[in-house]
Amino acid sequence: MAAADSGDGTPEWDYAPSSRPAAGPESLARANNNRPVSGKDLKAGPPSTKDSAGVWQVNRTTVTLSNTVTDADDDTANLTFQVYTTDANGNPKSQVQLTDPDTGKPATYGVVVSDFVTSGRKASVTLRYGDLKTNTTYAFRTSAYDGTLYETDWSSWAKFHTRGRAVSITLPEPDKNAPAVNQDDHQRPQVIAQPEVKPALPTVPPIGRSASEGWSCGELNKKTAIQPCSRLVPDDSKKIRDALTKGTSRARAGLPHLVDWCEGFANSHVKRYEACIGSFKYEYEGRVVDKNGKPTGEILNATWAVGQEVKLSGTSATFTQQLTLVPIDIDAKFGSVTLNVEFDCLQADRCSNGPQSWDGALVWVGADPLAHTAVGKIDHTWNAANKADTLDLSPKITAYAPVANPAAMRWQADGAQIRCDKISSDTPGCAFHKYIPTWVMNFDKTPPAVAHAWLIQSKLPTHPGSKAANKPLFYLPAKDKNAPGRDPDDNRKVICPDKWAATYGNPDATTVPEISPTDKPSCDEFAYASTYNSGGMPAGMGGMNEVDTGNDCVQTYATRVKQGEWHLYDDVREAAPTWKEVCGRSAMSGWINSTSMGGAFSSGFSGKYRLLDKDPYWVDFPQFAHCDASKVTVACKVPKP
Repeated sequence: MAAADSGDGTPEWDYAPSSRPAAGPESLARANNNRPVSGKDLKAGPPSTKDSAGVWQVNRTTVTLSNTVTDADDDTANLTFQVYTTDANGNPKSQVQLTDPDTGKPATYGVVVSDFVTSGRKASVTLRYGDLKTNTTYAFRTSAYDGTLYETDWSSWAKFHTRGRAVSITLPEPDKNAPAVNQDDHQRPQVIAQPEVKPALPTVPPIGRSASEGWSCGELNKKTAIQPCSRLVPDDSKKIRDALTKGTSRARAGLPHLVDWCEGFANSHVKRYEACIGSFKYEYEGRVVDKNGKPTGEILNATWAVGQEVKLSGTSATFTQQLTLVPIDIDAKFGSVTLNVEFDCLQADRCSNGPQSWDGALVWVGADPLAHTAVGKIDHTWNAANKADTLDLSPKITAYAPVANPAAMRWQADGAQIRCDKISSDTPGCAFHKYIPTWVMNFDKTPPAVAHAWLIQSKLPTHPGSKAANKPLFYLPAKDKNAPGRDPDDNRKVICPDKWAATYGNPDATTVPEISPTDKPSCDEFAYASTYNSGGMPAGMGGMNEVDTGNDCVQTYATRVKQGEWHLYDDVREAAPTWKEVCGRSAMSGWINSTSMGGAFSSGFSGKYRLLDKDPYWVDFPQFAHCDASKVTVACKVPKP
């Protein structure tokens, strides 16, 4: 029996409403046991549940509605599904125009019809994306048809509620002309352990003092009865810091720095190409002994503030070391004190030393021994015989005086170990490889891609790339430059199979043809494919977060809601994120996706800082500092209003 249009889009049926099927062999099909259920699960998630008010809570907007249909003659039958919005009291209010699942066009009479099913089975339909809103309560009902006769009445109503959004980040328009990010501006000095101090020849047991105090002693001068000893002592006092910044009150002010940010820093710090090692003091003492070799208690003392600075180059095998010696106190009884400095590169077979140059004599003598400071420089060159080498600088200072024999100390800062290579580039270069650099994406140019990475880093338990959580990303270079021989593109294909965005990505993902005329939807992943943190990296190859497919990741998409305003949303076609996932996948503009990394990362970061296989790095998002990812719904407007 056909239905007629009432004129308002609601079907009118030829039969008068009835809650019971007609008698006889041609009894009408009837519906019962209303129950909305989840649609096809692309993710593991909880099923629909009914709340205390009898409303089914569904975890997506592509809802599957079902109802059992029975027919007294055991004919097959189908169900027509009609959906309404509800008013404040939960009563049906206005019919929802549904979409025909086959044609993608508005369905006739606004209703959708299931396939025929055997009597006693459940008939179901899955509503198309876009038919329903998020966080909204709806009512639906059904009417049966057995191929010959229509049911004379609708079933009772059942209600369901769609889930709300888990992510709603408001963003500005992409700016194709935004300047590149100067990555150097985001590299902060990294604290390293103070240098390990080691005795240097000659070494003689100290008289009247303990070697555990760090003293390295020389031979007793039998004519003067003075034993010389020296040591290097970490000292971050204001006196020492000021001396290394300004010199002493009688030495020149404004000392030259090889590394400009060393001034005012206490202790030892490195960046990728620069090191400030200090502050500490070098002490040379002469302990007077009596004829029996016992200390008399008289001690001659000379002390210098010592600062070591090193400057490497990412495009050269030659690098420079500078040592600053500022006299603090020199006992006149020494007559004079001479320092001999050796700028040793411990791996002499890999590293050659150029000549030293000193501004200021290494002899402190006369009525005013504190009147001058000495600043010395030397160039070292890696021989580049191997593809990569690590080098250690270990300066040595030997002090001696007319009345006291030599005593020496050397030191080595493990945190400032140098790695030189010809792997990241054919041009050799050297870096402090224990420094962890920070990558900052170009928010002004590609806001959605940056928002996606921030969301995944901030919300997931793996916190990929987070310095605050101490969870760095580990770089996976090209296949021929990583240990397992893994092509990073193979990681991408696990999370973002070819044509995934166009075929399966959220259809509301916005492209930018006004910027790139051939722009197409694309799939963005985080952690990046070129990392061991990628969900596509096999555990057997060192992968840290292996998943079966990108369906196991948090699903989002980037859309322009109006000119000048974009949003990163979670994909409500799927179950809400559990936030226990280990990766993120987002549908967005191909231009935005590729521009967010591409050459900006390879030339402006990984190449610039000579990252090699498994090198750690941080990812920082300064524009998102005000956003709170701990909320149930991650909602934020960036930049901060």
